[in-house]
Amino acid sequence: MAVLTLIVLRASTDRPPHQAVPSPTPSEAINAIPGGRTATAWPTAPGACGADTLLPIVSSAPPAGHTGIQVLLGGDRLRLVDFDSGRVTTLPDAVVRPGEYAAVLAGDPVTAYATTGSCSETAPYAMLRISVDHRVSVIRPLRPTEWALTDGNRVWIASFASDIDNPYGTIAPVVGGQRVRLPLGFYASAIVGDTIVGLMQPDPGISPTWLALVDARTGRLQAKLDQYVAPLAAGAGQVFWTTGCHDDASPCRLHRRLIAGGETLGSPLPRPACCGVVSPDGTRVAFLIQRATTDQRFAGQPLPPLDIAILQLDTGRLSIVPGIELPTKSQPGLTFTGRDDWLVIALNAGSRTRLLAWRPGLRQPYETNALPGPVHDPPTLVVTSQ
Repeated sequence: MAVLTLIVLRASTDRPPHQAVPSPTPSEAINAIPGGRTATAWPTAPGACGADTLLPIVSSAPPAGHTGIQVLLGGDRLRLVDFDSGRVTTLPDAVVRPGEYAAVLAGDPVTAYATTGSCSETAPYAMLRISVDHRVSVIRPLRPTEWALTDGNRVWIASFASDIDNPYGTIAPVVGGQRVRLPLGFYASAIVGDTIVGLMQPDPGISPTWLALVDARTGRLQAKLDQYVAPLAAGAGQVFWTTGCHDDASPCRLHRRLIAGGETLGSPLPRPACCGVVSPDGTRVAFLIQRATTDQRFAGQPLPPLDIAILQLDTGRLSIVPGIELPTKSQPGLTFTGRDDWLVIALNAGSRTRLLAWRPGLRQPYETNALPGPVHDPPTLVVTSQ
């Protein structure tokens, strides 16, 4: 059974009016600075937790054809969104109180799970279940050292070592089952089937950090993949990471390997990349990639902005999603549909979430109605129908 995982964080906002047919307005074009003019600050808007949000710069258009995309979107409430019509259905969520955030991680709307929390690090967390009729109930509390992992089919509760007297992390299925001890110094970051992807450093004083695979059923180490790297993406039976992207002496490369084992394959990348997702069929990976230079129109940004890229794994072709420029260190919500090559994108625009879709061949992404309400970064979504 497919499952959906959500995370919820607390903030204050009002509920929006019912949304109808989309009427998105593309972002105003920002012209190059004429000679002699001073660069301005990157545009911002008030966001979650009292912070200002650096806004994405977007040129988009309303859907010009049928996409069939429907998503469950996180934010200050849980909402089902029909991309083509712009129709929004807010789920009844009495457990997710006013002022909280929902972050959708993966899954299916039939059986859903969530955790609750707050912008305050001292606020309690709890695990929630969302039933088939979208009712929300509390399953269990979550300790500060626990978090949820999902591969889209099952949800697990992972923990990390809390102190010297408790030096091992653990993992257990949320529906019940044996709690398995993880190797010393292993920190889980993703799960694919029964294999955990994470970083391992048994002795911080002397040993290197490894990207490693661990069996979730036994806690046994399956493989050490590479040193001093972090996973870029994991899914569809594969794990991805990069090397050399911050070292002038070696070329930037994207590496991938089947979770089950076998040869590690590589593809060149022009610049550093992060924060990827894998298509359900395992043929594409989408991620953020740094632009070659800073945007001279804006002051105070020492690092270049980001593009969204899609790598076709069988051909090595790298495509840049046109019309989207992201500020440094921002992170959108990304997910592929099951058919028709759509990449669905959720952007944090401070007091609203912008929802877009793109596939190769479009000159600019489609955009449906923006959804009012702040979102705790990164915005999150799952495709429920397409």
